[in-house]
Amino acid sequence: MKKTIEEIETYYEEKRNISRESIREGQPLLEKLNEKYQVIRILDDKGNVMVSVSNHASVSLLPAAQPKRLEIEYHLVNDERSIVLRKPFHFGTASGTIEIIRHLVKVQHMTNMLFIMMTCIGIIAMVMSALIGMFIAQHFVGRLQSVTKTMMDIKNKGFEQRMDVPASNDEMTQLMIMFNKMMDEIQDSFEQQKQFVEDASHELRTPIAILEGHLSLLNRWGKNNRDILEESLQAASQEVVRLKKLVLELLDLSKAEAIAVPLDLQPISPSEAAEQVVKNFRVLHPSFHFIIDNELEETVHVRMAKHHLEQLLLILMDNAVKYSQQNKKIMVCLKEEGKYVSISVVDKGIGIPRDELEKVFLRFYRVDKVRSREKGGAGLGLAIAKEIVDKYSGQISIQSEVGAGTTVELFIPKAVL
Repeated sequence: MKKTIEEIETYYEEKRNISRESIREGQPLLEKLNEKYQVIRILDDKGNVMVSVSNHASVSLLPAAQPKRLEIEYHLVNDERSIVLRKPFHFGTASGTIEIIRHLVKVQHMTNMLFIMMTCIGIIAMVMSALIGMFIAQHFVGRLQSVTKTMMDIKNKGFEQRMDVPASNDEMTQLMIMFNKMMDEIQDSFEQQKQFVEDASHELRTPIAILEGHLSLLNRWGKNNRDILEESLQAASQEVVRLKKLVLELLDLSKAEAIAVPLDLQPISPSEAAEQVVKNFRVLHPSFHFIIDNELEETVHVRMAKHHLEQLLLILMDNAVKYSQQNKKIMVCLKEEGKYVSISVVDKGIGIPRDELEKVFLRFYRVDKVRSREKGGAGLGLAIAKEIVDKYSGQISIQSEVGAGTTVELFIPKAVL
């Protein structure tokens, strides 16, 4: 409508000697510019109509005073909403008002159509939302019922029960997968605990039975027989020492399982820790030949508490000494392996069969149970070592050959200084 007023002004400004008659002569242009449901009128300065064109629209507005600038008004004309633009003009000596009145029939019709369409769409959307919501709710509740049923089955039938995970990849599926994994871990934990109790009971049963047998022997006729008395006391003393060592190893294992790596862990030098442990073993076992092959620079440190690293080396060195009674040469090697520091304990002892290597880190597992019992071992050393290494995100590996010796290698994360 503003554009139409501008075109009308441009048309009359190009004319000369504008008069009332010449204004009327512009009616054909006004008819061309006019749109449907619209009225264009040109009024003189007194409000009288000089020219008026209409396109499917009627006007019954009262004369209005000449505006001083462009005005926009909204009216209810003939029961129809209308918008009115008025703008004053001055063409030569002529002045007046250009007035455009647009009935908002199309807008009203469009508004009504939009209202009907949005109402229908809203109703359809509500119905579809309700149906989809019911479907999702039933689907979700069905899975929750499956979770509840599985829990009840686990309670009544044991830890072997698991949820049937659907093929979809939604949050509920992820929850079910996580639940199954958690149950796997719990089942493994209970099985390990059960195995641990059984193994510990077995290990305790033997020395207790020996003590009971010798005490019974003493009670019957060993009181007056000095040889039987000495033999029984010596055997009882050995079994008490074995029990004491077993209890201490169980405590060490419990402590290893409860290790929490401190956030303010201070880096330590693996070279110093290895030299200290080897120095102590040279004093304890003077008949052995201990060698340190250190390829580390002085600036290399590891992220591990010093007493834990020393405990690891003590376990590995103690095993090497126990099973190297023929060739008494033990080597400790230190070197860098990428983001780890490698510490190897190499002996030339009796070795371990290849099919036994995967089992040596299990609790109470001993390759040669008779010889291990004679040497006082309970089969917990390497289990403790693995617990400690795992807590520090490290690794432990073992290589061995029967009759040729064993190499146990620790991989401990390097510290960033």
